[in-house]
Amino acid sequence: MGHHLPFSLVKSMTIPSTVSEPTSFRLNCPVIKTARLLLRPPVEGDAGEMARLANNYAVASMLGSMPHPYFAADAREFIAKIHSGESTGCVYAITSQSDGRFMGICGLHEDTTRFELPFIGYWLGEQYWASGFATEAARAMVDLFFKVTDRPMLMISCRTSNPQSRRVIEKCGGKYWKDGEQFNKALGQMHHVSHFRATREDWLAAVAD
Repeated sequence: MGHHLPFSLVKSMTIPSTVSEPTSFRLNCPVIKTARLLLRPPVEGDAGEMARLANNYAVASMLGSMPHPYFAADAREFIAKIHSGESTGCVYAITSQSDGRFMGICGLHEDTTRFELPFIGYWLGEQYWASGFATEAARAMVDLFFKVTDRPMLMISCRTSNPQSRRVIEKCGGKYWKDGEQFNKALGQMHHVSHFRATREDWLAAVAD
C-alpha cells in the first residue's frame, strides 16, 4: 500500500479467509523481525525466564488473565497449549535480536464470546519497560493483522489507570472507543479497562507519521 512496514516476515504464513469460530483465528506463525526484536513462537526453553518475568505483581496487575503468583509450571502449561492448538490466536515470544533473551509475550486473538473485535495482547518484563519495546512489538502485531487479513478493525485494550499502555496504543493508531470491566486474577476483582480501535486508515496514518 505504499507505507513502510515496521517489521519483516522471515517465514511464509497463511490465514483462513473467513473467521467464524473463536478458536479459528489461526496464523502459521512466522518469525518477525523489528528494529531490535525477534518475535517467534514460544518454546519450552522459555519457561524459566517467562516465569521469572511474569511472577511480578506489577506485570500481572495490568493484565486480566495472568495468575499471580506465576510459576514455571504455569509457563510450561501456557507454552504446551500453544503448541497443542488449544490456545486461540497467534502467540509470539518477544525476544532480543542482539542476544536472544526472552522479554515477554504478544499475540493476535479473537474470542467472539468476550469481545466484538479481534484484539492484540502483550506484556513485557518490568526491566524492559520505558524502552520502547512494547510499542515496537505492538506495532508489529497491528501491522501483521492488517497485512495478512482483510479485516477492517482491530481492538487494543489497557487498564484505565495505565497511561503508559495508552500511549503505546495511540502510537499504533488506536483511538478511544469505550470503557469496560474485566476480572483481574492478580487483583481478585473487576478492574476498569479502556478499549481502543485501530482501523486500516488509522494505521496507515500512524505508520506515515
